[in-house]
Amino acid sequence: MRKIILDLQQLFLLSISIILIATVPSFIADQNRINFSILRYVESVLEVLTTLIRPDSLTLYIHSQNMILEPMPVNISYKFVNEIYEKPLFPEIWNIVFYTLSMLLISFAAAFIIAVFLGWIAELLPASFKTAALRISEILEAFPDLFFVFCIQLAVVWIYKKTGFLAANPFTSSKEPSFLLPVITLSIVPAIYLFRMQLTLSQAEIEKDYITFARSKGLANSQIVFHHLLKNTLRELSIHLPYIMLLLFSHLIILEYLFNMNGIIQILLSEQPAETRAMLLMLIAFPLFAAVKGVRMFIKKERISNAA
Repeated sequence: MRKIILDLQQLFLLSISIILIATVPSFIADQNRINFSILRYVESVLEVLTTLIRPDSLTLYIHSQNMILEPMPVNISYKFVNEIYEKPLFPEIWNIVFYTLSMLLISFAAAFIIAVFLGWIAELLPASFKTAALRISEILEAFPDLFFVFCIQLAVVWIYKKTGFLAANPFTSSKEPSFLLPVITLSIVPAIYLFRMQLTLSQAEIEKDYITFARSKGLANSQIVFHHLLKNTLRELSIHLPYIMLLLFSHLIILEYLFNMNGIIQILLSEQPAETRAMLLMLIAFPLFAAVKGVRMFIKKERISNAA
């Protein structure tokens, strides 16, 4: 019961933080000029709170660019006009939310599984290979996201030009959204980070007395790594999961632009009401919060069952 209350408190604080962040523009600016005002900020926060209670009243600003022809007999010319019109947020937003959430959660699961699997393999290798893997992961982690995005996109295009086989859609088009390549790209940096952290944690864990005792009993190295070392480092590794979620979300800002994706980030960065931004952030943050809690709970139950 105490754990549930603590989780609800964290969820409440997360909701308040999202609302405070979503209403920051009202504190900084008033319409088209910079004008700091705490009173206007408080009023905006209260307005968002009252609006979120009625989700059916939330609206989404749709930005479009329409082409207008000059009237005859003037020479034919084109003029593009930016227009904004409102739509109800629900159910308009559900497809975009599911698309973004599925990408984040699959990338999170892929990064975690790949890092744990590679960490297990590295522990079975000689110490020199493990040291080399740690150094390589440190170098790769220093590369920006753009490097991996361009490398993967160029590889897909090169394979298509050489063989005529399109492994995955490198860009989002009007007919087919890009999903596989963004997931792969999004999971690379978190997987490298988790892999490096696991190697670092295992180096400290392997010097403890219970590892020495297990070796003195004649247990195989694979058994020690899988049943003791790996499971004990997972708990410490789970501490970094909130950072991984933040890393995924921040990288998504770049990926949506490079892959021309119609995701949640483009809407958040466009002109939208504060209550709409707050609701969109909650729709993304709450499932990610639940995913982190679920992984931690699973790891904790595994440790308790193994101890029993």
